Amino acid sequence: MKQRDLKRAYNNVLAQTFSTSRRHLFAGNLFGDIFVLSLKELYNEEPPGQLKLFPQGDKVDVNCLAFYKDFLIVGSVGLVYGLKWNEETEVLDSKRAWEVKIPIQVDAVEVPDVNSFWLCQNTNSLYAGCGDCTIYQITLEDGRILRDFSGHTDYIHCVVGNSSSGCIYTGSEDGTVRIWSHKQKEQVSQIEPHRKCDLTRTDCGKWIGAVDVNDEWLLCGGGPYPSIWHLRSLRSPQDFGFPARVHVCNFVDDSVLIAGEHDHIESYTINGILQANIPVEHTACYSAIWQTEPFKFMSVAGFSNKLHILKDFRFLDSKITLYGNVENEKEEIEDNKIYY
Repeated sequence: MKQRDLKRAYNNVLAQTFSTSRRHLFAGNLFGDIFVLSLKELYNEEPPGQLKLFPQGDKVDVNCLAFYKDFLIVGSVGLVYGLKWNEETEVLDSKRAWEVKIPIQVDAVEVPDVNSFWLCQNTNSLYAGCGDCTIYQITLEDGRILRDFSGHTDYIHCVVGNSSSGCIYTGSEDGTVRIWSHKQKEQVSQIEPHRKCDLTRTDCGKWIGAVDVNDEWLLCGGGPYPSIWHLRSLRSPQDFGFPARVHVCNFVDDSVLIAGEHDHIESYTINGILQANIPVEHTACYSAIWQTEPFKFMSVAGFSNKLHILKDFRFLDSKITLYGNVENEKEEIEDNKIYY
C-alpha cells in the first residue's frame, strides 16, 4: 500500500482550530500533517478550493491545536511549539518560532503527550493537559512554564476554562473532573460521574474524555453517560442517552452536542431531549469546532479522511476530503472538493 493510500485509510484527526480572523480552519492528525482550509468560499456558499498541507515530520503527532494572534500552536509528544501564519499568502512557516518542552518526571518511562489545550486570552496563558497527569500553565509572552496543576492520578484527556471566573476544568482517565483556580495550588473541588449509578457504564469504563463549561453549567462525558452539572452545587440534574463512549461534548448555542465512538453525532436540548441525530463516516469523532460569525459553521473530525461540515448545527451539509489522489494534479484537486 502506498503511503498516501495508507494515510487516506487511517487518517485520524484529533485537533482543529480557527485562525484569529476566523477565515481559516486548521486540522492536524497523527501522521504529523496539518491541513489548512480557507473558508472564504464558504461565505458565498461556494465549494472550497484545494486544501493546503504543511507536514510536521513523521515523529510529530499533532494532538491538539490552538491559535494565538498570528501563531498556530501545536501540541505533540513532550512539546508545545508555535508556527508563524501569514494570512495574506496563506503560508505556515516550516521553522518553529518558539517551543516549550514539557518536563520529564524523574520516574517517567516515556515522554508525556500533550493531549489538550485551553487558551486564556485574558492572561495570554496556555493550559496544556498532559500524559503525566499534570496541567501546565505556559505564558505566551516568553514561553515560560508558570506553574503546574497536580492531582490527577492518570493522564489528562481534556482542559477547558472560564476566563471570567478564573477556573480551569480538567477531565482524566482516572474518572474525575477536577476544578482548579489559578489563585490556589491545590484543586478547588472535583466530581466523579462514574460513582453516580445512573451514569455508570461498566463496559465503557470510568474515564472522562470531554469537558465543556459555560457560566453556570459543566458538561462532561467519556465512559460514563454524558451529563450536565451545576457549577455551584456540583449536582447533576440531567444526563444524555448517547449510546457510545464520548470524546466530544460541547455547549453549542442553546444546545448540547455529543460525539464519540458512534456513527452519529447527537444534539440535545439542555433538558436532555434529542433534537438531531446526524450520520457521519467517522469510526470515532475526536474534534468539533464551530463559529457563528461571520457565518454559522461547524466542522467535526475524527478517524476518517473527511471533515464533516454542518452549517446550521442540526444537519450534515457536506464533507471535505483531506488526503486526495496524488497520481496527478487534476485528480488531487478534484478529490479535495466539497461533496453535497
